[in-house]
Amino acid sequence: MTILSDRLEEVGPDRLLVATGNVEITRGKSRLIADRVEINRETGDAVAQGRVVFYDGEDQLTGRRIEYNLKTGTGVVYDSEARVAPYYRIAGERMDRLGESVYRVHRGVFTTCQDDPPTWSFRFGEANADLESLVYGTNASFWVKEVPLIPFVPFFAAAIRRERQTGFLFPQFGDSGRKGFMAEVPLYWAITDSADATIAPIAYSKLGEGGSVEHRYLLSVDQRGSESGFLMQETHLNGATRGQGSLRHEWFIERGLSLKVDVNGVTDDNVLRQYGDRLQQISAQRVESNVFVTKSWQAWNFVGAVFSYQDLTTPVAIELRRLPDLNLQGMRQPIPGLPGFLYEQDTSYVNFVRAVGSAGQRLDFHPRVSRPVPVDDLFTVTPFVGGRLTGYDTKVVGARTVAGVNGTVEVTEKDWRLRELAEAGADIETDFSRIYPTGGTWNIDGLLHSIEPRVGYLWITGQNKTGLPIWTEGIDRILATNAVTYSLTNRIRARTVTLADTEPVRWELLRFVVGNSYDLRNETIGDLTGSLIVQPTQRVRFRGDIDHSLHGQGVQVATSDVSVRLDPLVPVTVSVGTRYSDVARINFLSTGFSAELSRYLVLRNTNNIDARTGTFVESRVSTDIRFQCWALTVEFIHREGRADEVNFGLNLLGVGGPFRTSVGLGALEGSGER
Repeated sequence: MTILSDRLEEVGPDRLLVATGNVEITRGKSRLIADRVEINRETGDAVAQGRVVFYDGEDQLTGRRIEYNLKTGTGVVYDSEARVAPYYRIAGERMDRLGESVYRVHRGVFTTCQDDPPTWSFRFGEANADLESLVYGTNASFWVKEVPLIPFVPFFAAAIRRERQTGFLFPQFGDSGRKGFMAEVPLYWAITDSADATIAPIAYSKLGEGGSVEHRYLLSVDQRGSESGFLMQETHLNGATRGQGSLRHEWFIERGLSLKVDVNGVTDDNVLRQYGDRLQQISAQRVESNVFVTKSWQAWNFVGAVFSYQDLTTPVAIELRRLPDLNLQGMRQPIPGLPGFLYEQDTSYVNFVRAVGSAGQRLDFHPRVSRPVPVDDLFTVTPFVGGRLTGYDTKVVGARTVAGVNGTVEVTEKDWRLRELAEAGADIETDFSRIYPTGGTWNIDGLLHSIEPRVGYLWITGQNKTGLPIWTEGIDRILATNAVTYSLTNRIRARTVTLADTEPVRWELLRFVVGNSYDLRNETIGDLTGSLIVQPTQRVRFRGDIDHSLHGQGVQVATSDVSVRLDPLVPVTVSVGTRYSDVARINFLSTGFSAELSRYLVLRNTNNIDARTGTFVESRVSTDIRFQCWALTVEFIHREGRADEVNFGLNLLGVGGPFRTSVGLGALEGSGER
């Protein structure tokens, strides 16, 4: 122990040492500064008064009076306040030091705000504070300035200097015309260093009670996964129990061998539609489950899968499951003994299972041999020949209608059939390119322009093609073909000016593709397809795709997306997207907008509009209000034909990350929704 002061004197027979004037006492990592300190040299008891500051390692405590035992390191700080890096504040009428950085706080306050009174704070009767770990207490309340916003919280905990710590997250609140008042009280559970969970009881005033849980784990560097679930007891309606569950697991067993599990299920067809939050959840038509085992070699890939799903559009069990689905794919590779010749192959076996409709087994074998031939370095011709053998244990003998199912259902019987196909064709492709220096204009050092024409010819013939079940389009339905396809691609790639000690940035500034086909067998021309991508800078990007009929039907499919980020005075991002399909009767417009008006205020808006009816399928408007030690998110959601919702989310600095604005099922990460 080291004592420094302006004056030191020993008083009385008890060897009482009195230090006055700029007193500084150091013991290990602890340091005490005060105007006056009385020290009993026999017992080690010290009493500090006047501008008292105690440094417990890197943490600073101030108080009116400190009683401290220099031998044991224990003591008491009266009318105290502890400041813990980077922004934590703990104050109390009395703080008992139980050990290094460990205190018992009586009638205290916890906050991360620097103003007085703090913008927000937890006030408590008793609490334990480990300044290197966490603070937790009982008989608490949550205050905004001098107002007890939540008068009673039985228990609270907050991590200090640790990213993961068990404790309650801030409650979520909202209001919906259908669900009523919504409340969720999430609990974060740091189970181990490699596992955690979020458990959230939920109440809807018009529906009932329930909750959600999400468990995440990391078994090793190569294994990780999660489980989640949502369960609701509709006690205020008909007492029904409804829910959703999900299981994910990834295991990279060894180089080239992996296992992936993604299993999902719902109790009924309307759970996602009524309790979901994201548009993808609400509009999902199916919930899928997949299990994959993948093995890769240098030139071969094997995928063994189990696939199942729940159809949310009809109560009839028409789901077509693949139990299992085995695929072996041989990449294009040289043939030993035949220089220049390449071989590729696709082989698959699928067992289709279905309650209503056709089901059965299919084995497909599809090899192809090709020989690329360069022609004077101008272009490359790649002729190919191949065949296809597809075996079925089922044949179609008729069709019937089923109530609740659109269209007809195949009627089948067990009978082995072998479809035999032969194919031949050729691909012709080339690439013309040229570099154009730009001299640093718009920070672009050079442009690479390339023109890539491509022509393909395909001829297919075969036998035993009738009476086959249609399980997979493109495999089960292959018509006799004699067609030519052709396309032309224009690309412009850009490279930025190279700065000192940096690498230039390269990107695709423009891509324009047009394509078409001609059926020689029927003497008909196919649809004209086009694609345009323009990205002059990293802040501006446009993409458009179109499929136009040349037989008088006009545009069949068209999509477009444009996003622009502007930073003149206020960072603003605007995006617009369209989806049009004449066949599927879809005409959809989506818009997005966000603006960071200041460091304290951010506005966001997204709209999904059905252009055919002029209705807003979903519109969201939200604002983030940010301050030094807290942030508030308010979100308004309007959906056509459904009740509006208002959600609130609060982020307290140092207590938790940005809280979601959705509640319940909508807050769980989507999986398997299609």
